[in-house]
Amino acid sequence: MYTLWGKKMKEENGKKYGYVCMTCGNTIKDGVNSDGECSACVNYAEKKERKLERYNYLSEKASKESTDAYERSHKMVEHIPMGQPILVGHHSEKAHRSLLDRSWNTMGKSVKLQEKADYYKQKADGTENNNAISSDDPAAVKKLKDKLQKLEEQREKIKQHNKEQRKKGESGADSYHLSNLSQNINSVKKRIVYLQKQESIQEVEEKYGEITLKVDKDDNRVRLLFPGKPSDEVRTKLKSKGFRWSPYNGAWQRQLNEWSIRIARELAQEVS
Repeated sequence: MYTLWGKKMKEENGKKYGYVCMTCGNTIKDGVNSDGECSACVNYAEKKERKLERYNYLSEKASKESTDAYERSHKMVEHIPMGQPILVGHHSEKAHRSLLDRSWNTMGKSVKLQEKADYYKQKADGTENNNAISSDDPAAVKKLKDKLQKLEEQREKIKQHNKEQRKKGESGADSYHLSNLSQNINSVKKRIVYLQKQESIQEVEEKYGEITLKVDKDDNRVRLLFPGKPSDEVRTKLKSKGFRWSPYNGAWQRQLNEWSIRIARELAQEVS
């Protein structure tokens, strides 16, 4: 699927190697597709699209179920005249009260389902319009470096502006602007270092008895897969170490980093 595309990156000692992905800027030895994208960037885009489709589906499904419940609630009592009181002591009292309770509970279910639909709609909107730089984005380091450059340029402009203002005997930008910019710059630098360390992590699959440890860089997760449901004691240990159950992946997982891999190995060895 992925073919050699474009110009080779560069030469060292007459040796040519790798192709540059047009999206993430990484050197890809196996080549890129006709759009100049590596498999990691394509997979990330597809994963984001699948997530968006799933959120939209769940929102639409819950919204339809909410409407159905709303209509059922009204249908239950549509034969009762408006304002009809419960006839206390009458043979119809028990049935009347039961019907009103069922109608009320169904209406409550409709409200909860609509809240669920709204929740997934917000998730879908957030996924589609999110401009934040995700750690599992193959282009994250490139985007962060671009962001860092812009922040540093902004800081230099403010410093230059303040310098010119002082020459005129006038005040410049408030000091907190520079302070906030410096904090953001340091934060971005630290995140770049962190993600560069993440890039050095290798995908592995290890067996500890019947337990499988998997490192999934595409999803940015380390996972522990058990042959069945772990005991209460084991589940408590997993949760205490930051692992959460993922029904979708059928595994206990947490965010990927060198520390989480170490914890996963220790847990797997302990409970295997």
